[in-house]
Amino acid sequence: MAVTVEPHVLLLGGGYTLQRVAEILPRESFVITSRSAATCAEWHNRGWNAHLVSLEDRASILSLFATYPYLRQIVDSVPPLRGAGDPAAGVRNLLSTLKDTKVERVIYLSTTGVFGARDGSIVTEETPPAPWNPQGQARLTSEDTYRSSGIPLTALRLPAIYGFDRGLLFSIRSGHYRMVEGGGFWSNRIHVEDLAQVIAAALSVKDLPPVLCVGDDEPARTLDVVRYVCEREKLPMPPSISADEVLKAGGYTMVSNQRMRNELMKKVLGIRLRYPTYREGFYPPAKR
Repeated sequence: MAVTVEPHVLLLGGGYTLQRVAEILPRESFVITSRSAATCAEWHNRGWNAHLVSLEDRASILSLFATYPYLRQIVDSVPPLRGAGDPAAGVRNLLSTLKDTKVERVIYLSTTGVFGARDGSIVTEETPPAPWNPQGQARLTSEDTYRSSGIPLTALRLPAIYGFDRGLLFSIRSGHYRMVEGGGFWSNRIHVEDLAQVIAAALSVKDLPPVLCVGDDEPARTLDVVRYVCEREKLPMPPSISADEVLKAGGYTMVSNQRMRNELMKKVLGIRLRYPTYREGFYPPAKR
C-alpha cells in the first residue's frame, strides 16, 4: 500500500527564489503559494502542491492550513507591505493563524539592508541592525514582529540575487546599467541556485541561529565587477550616475556600501557554493 506523505514545508510567496527551492525539494514535501490562480494552476500541472494565498487576506491563510494541516516549517519570501500602512501587516495576519497549527519555526528572507552600513565596513551576524532607508526598516520590522511572537525565527540576510536569466550581466548587455559614483561602492551578491541550496540546507538543520548572512565568498567593488564583465563581453564601460539620482528613484541597494562575511553560513549549513564569486556565476566554467 502506498504511503501518503503530507507536505511539511510551506514556501510562502513563490517568486524567483522559492521556485528554485521547489525544484530541488521532494515534490511531496512542500506546498508553494502564489497570489495568482493561474500560477497555482501551472504549478499543479508540474505536480507541485500549490495554494492561492495573500497575506493581506486572513481567510486565504486559514484555508491554507486547513488544507495542509501538517506544515511545520515556513520559508517566508513575501515582501513587506508597501505604502503608508504597517509593513508587517502580512506577518501579523500569518502569526494570528498559527496558534492551532503544527508550525515550529520560520525562515524569513530578509535583506542586508537591515545592517545599514554605508562606509564599506564588514558586516556579520553580530553587527547591530541600523537600517537607513524605508526598505531596510520594513524588513527589520517584519523580523522583529516574528521574534516578538515567540516563534523560532531565522532571518536570512540576503544581498542582490542574480541568476543565468537576470542580474548585472544582463543589464550591461542590454545597455541599461549605470554605475553609481564611478562604481566605488562595495557590493555583495548570491547566485539564485546557491541561495536555493542554502534554503534547502537550512530546512534540514535542527538548530539554526537567529540570523545568517547569506552571500558568496567575495564582496567586490562595483567597478571591479563591471569592468570584468565589460572586458569579457568586449563592451564599453557604462556611464555613471550620482547617488542622489539613484536615491530619488528608490534604488537604495545600489548605494549600499558594505562587505558581508559568509563564514557562519557555510559552517552551520555545511555547504559549498557552486558559484563562490561573480566570475563563476556570470561565466560558469562549462559555458565558457
